Amino acid sequence: MELHSPQHILEYNLDLGKTKPDTVHRDEKYCPFCDVSHLKNILDTQGHMIWLENAYPVLKDSWQTLIIETNDCNGEFSNYTAAYATKLIRFGLEKWQQVKDMQKFKSVVFYRNHGYMSGGTIHHPHSQIVGFEKYDYHEDIHPYHLMGTPILTEPGIEINLSSQPIIGFYEVNLILSDYDKLPQFVHYMQITSEYFRHSFISFNDSYNIFFYDFPDDTNLYVKIVPRFLTNPLYVGYMISQTANKGHTERFMNSLKKKLLQKHCHLF
Repeated sequence: MELHSPQHILEYNLDLGKTKPDTVHRDEKYCPFCDVSHLKNILDTQGHMIWLENAYPVLKDSWQTLIIETNDCNGEFSNYTAAYATKLIRFGLEKWQQVKDMQKFKSVVFYRNHGYMSGGTIHHPHSQIVGFEKYDYHEDIHPYHLMGTPILTEPGIEINLSSQPIIGFYEVNLILSDYDKLPQFVHYMQITSEYFRHSFISFNDSYNIFFYDFPDDTNLYVKIVPRFLTNPLYVGYMISQTANKGHTERFMNSLKKKLLQKHCHLF
């Protein structure tokens, strides 16, 4: 049997990882993000938002940073005021671009976790920006992963359901082509996040938000994914799945109703 050298495997330092504080899966009372006076390697601040180096750099050949989003340990992105959410995303996009402009990484990822199943270990709301020295995510993630059946479209903004998802089922993509529409775009992100937390599956409160850019493409791409146990066909065979037509239509209609209702109330 011919052996192939894996191209895109990141080494995770489990010895360091097991020393990380965990306020999501364990009943730990101390939150390092609340203890602002003891934070180290702060890179920039804006109000209560703090960009700093990750104190537990568990990924080899990478530069790990994070953004503490708020001083409210129990805050949540979907519940921020529209103005604060927009300021936060602007701040994150600025820092993401700043790391890309260093031109020392093959690619830079920007994402956030929320909930028990999201892969995060700190409950306090935060986002992560990670520069990879040897990995370009564009070799694996392509524009077609962000395309799909339209749920809502308006000038400068498209929201769709992935027809070729990365893992499967309900991956909602938001595409911004007019940056003057960022406040509306961020509010749609909030509504979608809230939908996955409260209206999608009653027993799940976890989701991820992923940001993407592509060479020679000025659009901003965002994927919001509800998190639960990964389907075994993906784990074992990397087979993504989509839901049946009837269920998909009900999902899209339900989310569209939420998007239109709350959007009208705000703008």
